[in-house]
Amino acid sequence: MAALASCGGNGKSTTLIPSGNEAPPIETAQQEQTDMASPEIIEERVKVIYDAVATAYPELHEIPPSTDSLDIAFCSGQWQTLVEMVNNKDSEEMGEERFFTADYWIMGQDYGKISISDVKAEVKDDNRANVSLILHNLSEIKVKLEMIFENGEWKIDNFIDQSKNVNWKENMIKHLEKKSKQPDQTIGEEIIEYN
Repeated sequence: MAALASCGGNGKSTTLIPSGNEAPPIETAQQEQTDMASPEIIEERVKVIYDAVATAYPELHEIPPSTDSLDIAFCSGQWQTLVEMVNNKDSEEMGEERFFTADYWIMGQDYGKISISDVKAEVKDDNRANVSLILHNLSEIKVKLEMIFENGEWKIDNFIDQSKNVNWKENMIKHLEKKSKQPDQTIGEEIIEYN
């Protein structure tokens, strides 16, 4: 049975309102997001991400892939912006040591068959979670992923190599804050020395 409701008291606009047990359940975006914040869903998402990583890296001794497509598909907007800023800074400062001398997806320069195990999610709130895992790439590497819920999906917002205590996001921020080396003032034709 449904009740007829009149809006505005003028009788021109009517709305059909279900009454009693006929009312459908109301699902809000917040409820859906909360449902997405279960450890099982996050762990499954990380497994899907690293299946894509394993597929993206070719056989040993081939040229490694660009991380751009993996970043776009699986990393947060903030992560992608930081990577772009670091790459821009490094390209402007030719001759200085580049930041990315290793690959955060595989926690190294060299790689073999990529896989993960012992995936465990710890939900912080509806929008944040930490995931610990073992990355298998020529050795076993303890990794922590800081995840955020963005645009309806869990995305990686930071990579932390717990085996070597390397926090990639923190180190990128420090790299960006570091001023580029400026030449000392010199007189005449002397060789310019850097600090």
